[in-house]
Amino acid sequence: MDIRQLHYYREIVKQGSISKAAEILHIAQPPLSQLLKKLETELGTTLIYRYRQKWELSETGQLLFQYADQLLNQTEEVKRRIHEIEEGTAGTVRIGVSSACSNMLTDYIAEFRTEFSQVKINIFSGDSEGLLKKLTQKEIDIALLIRPNDTEQYVKKSLKKQPAILMVPNSWTASLSAQPTVKEIAHLPFIMLGAMEGHSFHEKIKKAFDEFGLKPNIIVECRDLPMVVALVNRGLGISIIPRMHYESFFSEHFKIYELQQFDFSVEPVLMKLKEEPISKVSAQFWEMVK
Repeated sequence: MDIRQLHYYREIVKQGSISKAAEILHIAQPPLSQLLKKLETELGTTLIYRYRQKWELSETGQLLFQYADQLLNQTEEVKRRIHEIEEGTAGTVRIGVSSACSNMLTDYIAEFRTEFSQVKINIFSGDSEGLLKKLTQKEIDIALLIRPNDTEQYVKKSLKKQPAILMVPNSWTASLSAQPTVKEIAHLPFIMLGAMEGHSFHEKIKKAFDEFGLKPNIIVECRDLPMVVALVNRGLGISIIPRMHYESFFSEHFKIYELQQFDFSVEPVLMKLKEEPISKVSAQFWEMVK
């Protein structure tokens, strides 16, 4: 018993007649009658009771029809889904994202979904080191993160560089000028974005203070950028972070300043493994990101 036999049998039952089924299937009636007899012999049962003027399904015939209908529908569904995946209109995109780039990813996903609504997106959050490990082990297809120092084994797509910005609780802004200087903020409680392997943002902040002979008043050091934003929003301290994250939903209780004396930025990048194929839907996402 194979798919072709089940297809023919289902059509016989649906049409209620071997002759009508033969017409629909574009085959001669005798081979279709022989196929039905062969099925009954193979299964050791009478599938259809044939009378002179009519016929009816037996209990086993009804069971086989239900099985055939279900199996053939599933087969068509599998074919359809495979076709969609091959065409790049369905499937799954596995994306890794660092906390610093989470807001950017939200915007990209919203844009992607408008065109590819059938595509499933699996998101893996983590620090850059962990995401690159997942990328190397092929647990994710693409990673969105701050550019690490070593990118030799990856293909990277550089995105718009993001300057450093200063976040200050609203209740503290009255004592600051329109463009706060390093000297003005050095004494304030400072929430420091912690050092991360392969990145120099942490060191650049310290170096900027050193150049003025000052040290930041660090009260908390944290590698999770959303947590840094939340702490500033709570009024616990100021912080300096890459600009890309300041539009967080935590931002209602602090003010953003552009930093004139801090001349450094970070570069978000989209990365994938060199010479390793990715699914068509993942390639579609890669091409969409500019």
